[in-house]
Amino acid sequence: MARSSIVHNRPSRRSAGTGEYSAQLEKVAWFTLRRKGFVASVWVVVAVGLAVLFPQLESVIRQQSVDPIPAGVPSFQTLDRMGEAFNEKGAKTTVFVAMENDRGFSDTTRARYDELVTALRADTEHVIAVRDLLGDPLTESQALSKDKKAWYLPIGVTGTLGGPDAANAVEAVRDTANEIFSGTDTIVRVTGPPATFTDQLAVGETDLVVITLATVLLIAGILLIVYRSIFTALMPLLVVGMSLAVGRGVLSGLGELGMPVSQFTSMFMTVIIFGAGVDYSVFLISRYHEGIRAGDTPDVAIANATATIGRVVLASAATVAFAFLAMAFAKLSVFNTLGPACAISIAFGFLATVTLLPPVLSFAAKRGAGLPRRDLTRRYWHRVGTGVIRRPVPLLAVSLVALIALGLIATTMTITYDDREGQPPDTGSNEGYALLNRHFPKDTIISEFLLVESNEDMRTGQGLADLEQMASRVAQTPGVTRVIGVTRPTGEKLEQAELSWQNDQIGSGITEQTDDAQSRKGDLDLLKTGSSQLADGLALLNEQVTTNLAPLSGLLEQASSAGEQLSQYRPLVDQLAAAAPALDEFSQQAPELSRVARQAQSAADAVAPALSALDAPWCVQIPQCSALQTQTSDIRALADNQSLGRIADFATQLGGVEGPGTADLAQLQSSLNVLDSALQTINGQDLGSRLSQLQTGVRALADGARQLSGGVSALVDSNVQLLAGLSQVAAQLRAPARDIGNTDSATGFYLPADAFKDQQFSQVARQFISPDGKTARFVVQTAYDPYTADAMTLANSLSKVAEDAMPNTTLQGARASVAGFPAINADIQRLLAYDFKLLGFGTILIVGLILMLLLRAIVAPIYLLAT
Repeated sequence: MARSSIVHNRPSRRSAGTGEYSAQLEKVAWFTLRRKGFVASVWVVVAVGLAVLFPQLESVIRQQSVDPIPAGVPSFQTLDRMGEAFNEKGAKTTVFVAMENDRGFSDTTRARYDELVTALRADTEHVIAVRDLLGDPLTESQALSKDKKAWYLPIGVTGTLGGPDAANAVEAVRDTANEIFSGTDTIVRVTGPPATFTDQLAVGETDLVVITLATVLLIAGILLIVYRSIFTALMPLLVVGMSLAVGRGVLSGLGELGMPVSQFTSMFMTVIIFGAGVDYSVFLISRYHEGIRAGDTPDVAIANATATIGRVVLASAATVAFAFLAMAFAKLSVFNTLGPACAISIAFGFLATVTLLPPVLSFAAKRGAGLPRRDLTRRYWHRVGTGVIRRPVPLLAVSLVALIALGLIATTMTITYDDREGQPPDTGSNEGYALLNRHFPKDTIISEFLLVESNEDMRTGQGLADLEQMASRVAQTPGVTRVIGVTRPTGEKLEQAELSWQNDQIGSGITEQTDDAQSRKGDLDLLKTGSSQLADGLALLNEQVTTNLAPLSGLLEQASSAGEQLSQYRPLVDQLAAAAPALDEFSQQAPELSRVARQAQSAADAVAPALSALDAPWCVQIPQCSALQTQTSDIRALADNQSLGRIADFATQLGGVEGPGTADLAQLQSSLNVLDSALQTINGQDLGSRLSQLQTGVRALADGARQLSGGVSALVDSNVQLLAGLSQVAAQLRAPARDIGNTDSATGFYLPADAFKDQQFSQVARQFISPDGKTARFVVQTAYDPYTADAMTLANSLSKVAEDAMPNTTLQGARASVAGFPAINADIQRLLAYDFKLLGFGTILIVGLILMLLLRAIVAPIYLLAT
C-alpha cells in the first residue's frame, strides 16, 4: 500500500495538469506489474493457442487469398470477353512452357513434346486449355524458332493472375514438364506473367526470412550501441516477436472466417510489426530510463513511462492504424487486404508495448538487467536543443532547404511495373524469358490485343474494309510497329485485297492484250485495204454486168426460139429429099441464126471473168453474194461449154449447103445432133428473169461492199484509237501499285466475303475473327518494353484511336478495347493513382483529427502535418 501511495502522489506532483499523462494507462501498467506471470502467460498461451487452433498464415493465404488485381478491371474484362468469343479458356492466365535444345526439334524431342501435351490436357485440375501450335502446320512457325532450337507451348491454367490457384497451377505445370523432359538435353522453363507472379511471391517469402534476420540483427546492433546492454537491446525484439506471433494467429483465424487476405499480407505485416513494435518499445524504454535516472524505483518509472509516453504511443498507433484501415476503401486488392491486416498488427504492437514490456522490464530490473547506463548523449542533445531555441529562423530555413532538396529527389522516381526486375535472373520465369529472347523477338509472348466487338457480322466486303481502315489508323500511332489481324495476317495489309494491287493486275492484263493487239495492227491495215479492194471489184462487176448482160436476154430468147424452130424441122430431115424447098428456106435463115448465137456467146464470154470473182471464200459468208453465185451458174456454164458457139457453127454449116445431097444430109443430121445437145442446156429456163435477178444481186452486193468498206475503215481507225486509250488506262491503273503499293498510303481495300470459303485463308482468319464474325482482334506490337510507362500510355490510347476511326462506317457503334499485359499494368497504374489520392487524403484527415483531439489545438497539428 505504501508503494501505491507513492505512485499516486507522483502524478499529482510531476504531471498534474499536463495533457501527456494518462491515468488509465497508469492503471494498466500497475495491473501488469502486479500480475507479471499472469500477463506473460496470457501472451504465451494466446500465441500458442492460435498457432494450434488455426493453420499457418501462409497456408491460409494460399487457400483464401484474394486476387491482387480486381477482376473487374477493363483489361481483365476484355480478356474474358475475348476468351469467350474465340473459345479460348484460360486466356487471362496463360503460361508458356519454353523449351530449348541445341540439337534442334528432333523426332525424339517431338515425342516428348507430344507426351507433355497429352499429360497437360489430362490435368483438368490445373489446366484449362492447351494450345498446341506446333501441331498445326499453319501456326507451327509461331511457336518454333527459325533456328529450330527453341519452341514454346501456351497453356491456360486455372485461377486468376496473381491468385493462389494460378500459383498452384504453375507449380503443377512445372512439375509435369520437368518430369517428362528429365534425363534429356532439352531445357524446360515455365514462364509468362502468371509464372512471374508465382516466382515473385516465392522470392518474397524467401527474402522475408533473410530480411527478418537482417532486421533483427540490425535493430539489435543499433539498440546494443545505444543501450550498451544485450538484455535491453533484446527487449524490443521480444515485444516484436510476441506481437508477430499473436498477430499472425489472429489474422489466420480471421482469414479462416472469411476476412480477405492476400499473398502480400504476411510480408507487409512482418515489416510493419518490426517497425512499429521496436519504435514503441524504444519510446517506453527511453522514458523508463529517464525515470530511473530521476531517482524513481523501477516499477514507478515503468508506470510513469507507460502513463506518459504510452499516451504518445497510443496516438501514434491510432493514427497509423486508422490510416491503414482507410486502405480498406482502396480499389486495388493488394491495398484493401493489407490495410486491416496492418492495422491489426499495429494494435498488437501497441498492446504488447503497454502490457508485455512493463512486466518484463520489472522482472529484469529485480535482477539488475535492463537498467540504464551512463547517459553519453545528453550534453549533445542539450546543445542541439539550445541551438534551435537561439536560432530558430536560420535552422528552420536550413531544414526546409534540406527537406525540399530531399523531396525533389522523389520527383525523379520512376515506378516500375516490371515484376521480372524484382526477382533474381535465375528464377524459372526469368530464365524462360531469357530462353525465348535468345531465339525469338524480345518479349514475343507478352502480347497486346485490340478487341473490336460489333453487333453485326463483320465478315462482309465493307466490314473488312472498315476493319482494315481502323487497323491502318492504329498502325500509324507513334510507338506501334506492327498490327496483325484478319486483314493483315503478316502485319502488312493483305496485298491481294488492296485495290492498288487489283488495279495493277487489271492494268497488267490490259497491257498484255494491248501489246498483242498492237502487234496485229498490220492485220487491221490489211483488212482495211482488202475491204476497199473488194468494194472496188464489186463495183466494176456491177458495171460490167449491167453493160454486157443487157442484150443477152433478148439474144437468149431468140436462140431459144430458133431452137424450137429447128426442133420442128428435125423430123423432116429424114424427108429432106422430099422437102427440099423447106430446106432451102431453112438454109437461108442459117446466117442470121449463126450471127445471133455468136453474139450471145460473146456476151457470155465477156461476163464470165467478172463472175469468177464470186468464187472467193468470203462470198460464201455473205448471203447476197452466195445467191448471185447460184443465179449466175447457168450463164457461166454457157460460157464454159461453148454451146452458143456450136449453135453458130451449125448455122454456118447449114448456110453453106447448096442442095440436098446424101453427104450433105448426113452432115446436116450430125449438126442437128450437136444443136439438140446445146439447146438442152438452156431448154426450159427463164433466162431473162434469171439475168434480171443477177443484175439486181450484183448491184446490191456492190452497194453492201461499199458500205462494208466504210465500216471496216472506221472500225480499224477506232480500234487504233482504242488501243492507245487502253495503254493510257493500263499505265494509270498500274501507277498506284508502283508508287504506294504495300504501304498504308495505298487507298482502297476489298476482300470479298467468300474469301472465308478458302480453306487456307479461313484457318488463318479464325485466329483473328470469332466464329460468329461479331468479334475481331488485332495483335499490336510496339517499340516499347511492355512494362514501361510508355507502353501503358500507348495501351490507354489505342482504344480511342480505334474508336475514332469507326464513325460513318459499318463499325459505327462497335466497341474497341485493349487486352494484354501493358493494358493490365495501365489499369494497375490508374487504380494506384486513385488509391494514392484516396489514402493520402484519408491519412492526412485521420492524422489531423487525432492530433487535434490529443493536442486540443489546430495550428500545431497543421504544422506537424506540414513537416
